[in-house]
Amino acid sequence: MLLCQVCLKAEELGKRSSFSIPLARLSVSFDDKTHVFEKVKVSFDSDDDPSDNYAFIEPGSDFEIKNTNTGIQKTIHAEEPDKAFIISDFESGILNRTCKSFVNTLEIFERDLQKQHWERCLYLDAYFPRFLKGFYYLYCAVRNSPYALPKSICISDSLYDISLASLKSDVRIKSWRQKPEYIVKLRIITKELIYQIKDWQKKELDNPGRNVEVASGKKFEEAFSAFVKIYFVIDGPFPQIPSEGEHM
Repeated sequence: MLLCQVCLKAEELGKRSSFSIPLARLSVSFDDKTHVFEKVKVSFDSDDDPSDNYAFIEPGSDFEIKNTNTGIQKTIHAEEPDKAFIISDFESGILNRTCKSFVNTLEIFERDLQKQHWERCLYLDAYFPRFLKGFYYLYCAVRNSPYALPKSICISDSLYDISLASLKSDVRIKSWRQKPEYIVKLRIITKELIYQIKDWQKKELDNPGRNVEVASGKKFEEAFSAFVKIYFVIDGPFPQIPSEGEHM
């Protein structure tokens, strides 16, 4: 995985314009010895869910932590090992809220691409890559499979920094800007991902009448994989994206 080769010096860092990014906070944990993925901590900033409330989503059972007037409350959401691949009601609730934050951010991103607000794109890039990688692990955890998404879109830590002064952000966004047709593709796949997330929410995550043993996320998986590859300018076969106005 390589970015387009664009040479920049530290003094050439582009201006960042701050704004409120509505992303859920995803923090991935690995075993200290084996470095194998363990869990994703998910939390939200909202009036009805203070930031000190959070959930841990694991490949097996999950649990949530809530701070109440009587102290810390821990609730375990157990899953049967042979059915851990099914997205539970608890997991669908967490995923649904996370997806809403994802869609809101993608809509902001697509508008900024259209209006060429590169200073906002640079600001977002200090936070977005970590979320995208966290979402990769979150999805694999709820599906209880390390192969739920292509390994090629589990982006390397070397591709981004969690920093508002990262040259990697400038290199990435400058590489988009060098080819106007690339920005068009990025906008199309962004809009397609928004559509597929909303469709997945409607059919599975936010559907009380869903058949829990029937997964409806295949088109989302394809759109998410294509978006990650295009966003990070990943080498390899270029993902197929729909024409304007069509869907996968």
